[in-house]
Amino acid sequence: MRRFAILLLLAAPALAEQFSISLTGQAQPNCWNIQDIVSEVTKNARSDHEKALALHRFGMAHFIHFDGPIEERGEYMTDPLKLIGVYGFALCGNNSAAMNALYNAAGLKARRVSIPGHSIPEVWFEGRWNYIDTDMFGYVYLPDGKTMASVDDLTKDADLFVRQKNPPDPFFPFDRKEDMADVFRNATPRRDYHPYASAHMMNLAVRTGESVTMFYRPKDRYLLTQLREDIGAVYKDYWVVGPVRRGSLAWCDKPPAAYGNGLIEYKPDLRSEAFRLENPKSEGVAVLKDREKPPLAAAAPNRPASLVVEVNSPFVIVGLQNDLTNFEDDSDAAVVSGLFWRADSSDENRILVSTDAGRTWKEVWKNLWLGAVPFQVDLSRHVVGKYAYQVKFDWIDRKGSGQVGLEDLQFRTWVELSPMALPRLVAGRNTFRVSTRPRSTFYNESFWQKGEQLPGQHLENLDTFDQFPYLRPRDPQRPGVLTFDLGPKGSVDEARISIRARAVGGKPSGTSVTLELSEDDGRTWRLLDRFTGHTEHDMNHMWFNHVIEGKTLDGEHCRLRLSVSGGGFEKVIANSAVRSEPRVPTALRVTHVWREGDAQRTSEHLVRPGSGSDTYEVDAAKGLVNEALRIEGVAR
Repeated sequence: MRRFAILLLLAAPALAEQFSISLTGQAQPNCWNIQDIVSEVTKNARSDHEKALALHRFGMAHFIHFDGPIEERGEYMTDPLKLIGVYGFALCGNNSAAMNALYNAAGLKARRVSIPGHSIPEVWFEGRWNYIDTDMFGYVYLPDGKTMASVDDLTKDADLFVRQKNPPDPFFPFDRKEDMADVFRNATPRRDYHPYASAHMMNLAVRTGESVTMFYRPKDRYLLTQLREDIGAVYKDYWVVGPVRRGSLAWCDKPPAAYGNGLIEYKPDLRSEAFRLENPKSEGVAVLKDREKPPLAAAAPNRPASLVVEVNSPFVIVGLQNDLTNFEDDSDAAVVSGLFWRADSSDENRILVSTDAGRTWKEVWKNLWLGAVPFQVDLSRHVVGKYAYQVKFDWIDRKGSGQVGLEDLQFRTWVELSPMALPRLVAGRNTFRVSTRPRSTFYNESFWQKGEQLPGQHLENLDTFDQFPYLRPRDPQRPGVLTFDLGPKGSVDEARISIRARAVGGKPSGTSVTLELSEDDGRTWRLLDRFTGHTEHDMNHMWFNHVIEGKTLDGEHCRLRLSVSGGGFEKVIANSAVRSEPRVPTALRVTHVWREGDAQRTSEHLVRPGSGSDTYEVDAAKGLVNEALRIEGVAR
């Protein structure tokens, strides 16, 4: 029977051209949605045991064993969608966190268990806890040869690793079984019932003249934010090469398994109506048809003109690392280029960047020349590790010459992605169907350690610290209260909220968080959820997750209120899916690029979702190697 997969590409910035694109093929499930993964992977499972093993096989095929990823704060990433869709690699701890999320989504109880040198998930079925190691590729049977061992079983009898008569397949293929036994022998487990965040939304904005090319092999760009103090000398190419492993069961057309990269390019027609509608954040800008003048000029003399363009990606922005030990010198992650016209020395041209949805801006370029001045601004040090940024162009035509403004604007942004999670060609006839829906996503995330606040943030009985937890109650006898704006304008169909709390001076089970929502700018509140640490939870830190769906919210008037007792806040994420109608009728050009032997093949298709021409087929031969998938927005 042929298996089918669905991939959703969610459009990102508000008022840009939106595409919620389904690309259907027979290779694998939609890896950008946890429920879709679980539904497809477990659809033939007849028991919780079979569900768990089906998800275990999926995890082995989608994770490379590699140190990281770490986006900030020295904390390993735990969000399952980021780990599966963006990175495709993890160590044992965050691999276990992602697997916990998949097990929970399948209706199974799960927990992460840590012992010195290793972390693994345990899943509850058949009346007991079961150790299933997706990071090291295996699990262990008790002497009856049928019952799976738990972590407690293995700490008491570690030699079960070496006494397996009929071990499962795979069975720790890259590790000595004696070494695995030594890790577990007499170890004291610590249990984590709250190991992951679950707020990320996979978003992709494809405006007219914009494209994303997703490569199945590395282009030498992966996120590196820190190194261990002693990086060792045995594996000298470990950090240079990055997440590329021959000793892996992760999917690849041709070994070794590896991370991938993507390139987002935006080359708009500045004189077009599509550009104006898809980039509505402008003031005092006139569109000139005169080819002897810039396409975008000031509407009035001696008055400011400004234009804001946003780049928003489901993938993390990355650059060339240059000196690996200098985390501030990455280059070519995001480059904006064009011509900025300046007619008189009194005229002004400048470029600014924002990574907090336009709340603050940093000047990155100022024109000191006259004429049609070329610029090429590398934004890497501002945007590496982010998922979105905005660029603002400001100018003033002091004398009304009409010779001050913008021409030939272009954006180029490199991202990191997991090729294991991309739709791909397989041998034979591949049938793809494309559909869209109007939806955008607003990202909202705290960066207190960098001095950045949440929008509309207000603190009651909370002080800020430069170490986690960053927000702690001033008076520990009273709750600390954090209030902030949900963020987006427009109708919100879904909000995903993740809260990382840390116990302070007490047992983890004594830490509690309440989550409330106001839909009238804070005048009235209703309780959404109460969180407390599990009674067997051994870690000081814990993630709490909540999803608001099934009710449409007016995002502009929504505020969230969090109260914490017995601990403090380390991180808050509140992402929203916003209903947004496309402003421009746009088609999609989808191009597959692959190799058959020495020959490169391409297959290009113009798709108009909803018009009846939303299905296409691609034939590929055995032994094919996927190279790239390109999706481009083109004007109808």
